Order: sequence, then structure tokens, then C-alpha cells
Amino acid sequence: MEKWDSISFRRAKEKGSGIKKWPDERVWEPVALDSSGRRASGKFIGKILVDEIYECGFCNGTGEKPRGSRCSACGGKGEVSVKPPAVICAYCKGRGEEKPRTNITCTACRGKGVVSVKEPIEICSHCRGTGAEPTNKLPCIVCRGKGVVTIRKVASENNL
Repeated sequence: MEKWDSISFRRAKEKGSGIKKWPDERVWEPVALDSSGRRASGKFIGKILVDEIYECGFCNGTGEKPRGSRCSACGGKGEVSVKPPAVICAYCKGRGEEKPRTNITCTACRGKGVVSVKEPIEICSHCRGTGAEPTNKLPCIVCRGKGVVTIRKVASENNL
């Protein structure tokens, strides 16, 4: 293997390749973090979804959880059906698990990773969209772990 020195670094920089990396060295890239400092996934919690069939959150669409046995959330299909409109489960963040790597299905979405809602919705003011109780980390009693609540329409005096 080649030895690191300032000469090879300067040559790599002059050739326009930037910093020279070893073949087994990891390439670092910037990531988005959520409010708690964890890596934010590509899933948007609180965004309304209109599809009816989704990839199972508990087994990630494989149909097996744990390996070699059928997934308890989707029955081994790898897909779950949810009545639209729906949102990503805020309590488990769409993973379908109670806590990461526990093999216990989420109590809010029952392992699907997606929950059905009624429109119009807004972020739950009690848990602030996390889906967890602020004091004890159980599912929120107001939104039931969804992270969003249905807005009630107030009848105006003219319509009475």
C-alpha cells in the first residue's frame, strides 16, 4: 500500500481529485438531523399520504421478521393496506417497532408504519408531533401516537 505523505497529498490536490482516500476508507457525507439530534429519514412525519398499499414498516417489505418466520404485521406479504388519507406513524417513525431492534410491534400503528387519519389535520400540540407522551415516552394520549390530530370545524353563526 501507498504511504501517506505531503507530496502525494499535494499531487492529488493539483490533479483536481481533492483529498486522496484509501480504498477501504469511508466517504463522509452531510446528513439531515431531526429536532432530537437523530438522523432524519426520508420519511416525512405529518405529511398526508394518499396511497392505499405501503411497504410494511416492521419487516421493511421482506415478509420475514425475525428472519425465517412470517412477519406478524403484514402476514408475510411485505405490504400493508391502510385506508387513505394516512400519515407515517410518529411514535415509531415508520419503523413499525416499539423500540429499535426489539422485534415488538409498535402499539400506535400495529407494526404497519403508517396510520389512517381524517382530514383536516394539524400537529398534535400535546406531544408536539413526536407521538410520545412528554413525561413517560408511552404513546401520546391525545393523538394516540400518530403525531397529528383532526381539526374540528366550527360552525359559523351564518350557517345555523
